[in-house]
Amino acid sequence: MRKVTMIILLLATSNAMAGWTKLEDPNAIGFTLYANHGFLSHKGASKVKMQHLINLDTQGRTSNGQTYLSRKELVEYDCDEEHYRVLAYSLFTGAMGRGKIVGFSTFVELWQPVEFNTLEETLWKVACDKPGIMQHD
Repeated sequence: MRKVTMIILLLATSNAMAGWTKLEDPNAIGFTLYANHGFLSHKGASKVKMQHLINLDTQGRTSNGQTYLSRKELVEYDCDEEHYRVLAYSLFTGAMGRGKIVGFSTFVELWQPVEFNTLEETLWKVACDKPGIMQHD
């Protein structure tokens, strides 16, 4: 329970310390993608964790009908095996992770392969320090 609380607090309060960097991704249609380089654990290791944020152009809707404009995720990447898994996420009513939290999960998903030319590939390349991603402050 303590680990769950810490993850929720991290996702909810990281705006003040976040160094969000906008990522250029041709797959980002309908949203803007940001990575938090301030929250990149074990850079250079075979497995790293990174936080990212998705800002939606139009409101999303949760399964119970609440609307949100942004989503923060904490994801673990296996740089050697080219896999990823979502560790936690939070949905926010405002842009850039601001506003009220209207949904969250701390259910650790199963490892998924990083597929070519996807959002996950873009984030994997950033987390694992692979070339080819345009980043803007």
